[in-house]
Amino acid sequence: MIVPPHLPLAALPTPLQHRPDLGAALGRKAFWVKRDDLTGHSWGGNKVRTIEYLLGDAKAQSCDMVVLCGGPTSNFAALMTAACTAHGLETVQVSYGTEPSPKPAALAVGEAAGATIRYTGSVDRSTMEDAADALADVLRAQGRRPYPVPRGGATVIGALGYAHAAGEVRRQLRLAGIDALTLVIPVGSGGSIAGLLAGFLFDFEGDDKESPLDVELIGVSVSRPPEALRDEIDAKARGCGERRLRLANVRCRWELVDGRGAGFNRYDADDAAFVDELMRRSGLLIDTTYNGKALRWLRDLLPQTDRSILYWHTGGALAVADRLGSPRHPSPYHQETK
Repeated sequence: MIVPPHLPLAALPTPLQHRPDLGAALGRKAFWVKRDDLTGHSWGGNKVRTIEYLLGDAKAQSCDMVVLCGGPTSNFAALMTAACTAHGLETVQVSYGTEPSPKPAALAVGEAAGATIRYTGSVDRSTMEDAADALADVLRAQGRRPYPVPRGGATVIGALGYAHAAGEVRRQLRLAGIDALTLVIPVGSGGSIAGLLAGFLFDFEGDDKESPLDVELIGVSVSRPPEALRDEIDAKARGCGERRLRLANVRCRWELVDGRGAGFNRYDADDAAFVDELMRRSGLLIDTTYNGKALRWLRDLLPQTDRSILYWHTGGALAVADRLGSPRHPSPYHQETK
């Protein structure tokens, strides 16, 4: 059983909101939003839950620095840097490509928080992990104690943040009188949905005697083909739940669907209009990379159902600032396609 230390950072629980306004805009009836854009640490976002466990593990191992993978628009990398700096750990961020101009907000914030940025020189995002591993080896030879972190913090340790989030939302759903739902969440590196899956399958909270819950868990992949992630997600979920009892009161089935659209960090005019209209009608900040794509998939491709729908809002405020703050000079990492 994996029970690592964690460093409390988030203001939990995040709200579970009944949002008929957003449901009407999406052509849905009983519509709820889990507000993990409001996790309360720095500018928030879902990765705060992940960072609590990664940073706790790094501190427990007496590491003196973190080598993390993250592209120029990585909200996770910027948040991880801010948390590491506040707790006395140096951060090196390994990013794909070369230094962008203008810099996306996440990259600028990460540098301001103290990150040293290394670029792989390749547009292939998968080069980051190899470069980070090689750098960690060099640092160890120099007597440093690095803690390597892959894209999105998608490790079994990082996924534990969302295993416990599943217990948190189960308590909220019971209070709301909901016993069957379809939960939709955007998926990048797969760590968050792996944690949720673990938390719906295995007992992390000691609530296996509570009222039954039926969950259809749908991840909308915005970065990689679903077939490239399914096995990784399943393995991480099972790693999280190792030697824990199965939950007898929760029935959970899951699937991963393709929501990439124009491609990762790419959006077209219809995507932009869709997101802008949702923001005007709901008051939520919705980025085009993660939440915009997942919500558009939900509107266009999720079959109609009488079940409650729960959308898990993962954040993305910095990406919204990038798109709306410099419309005449868009970041090359947030480009509208024609």
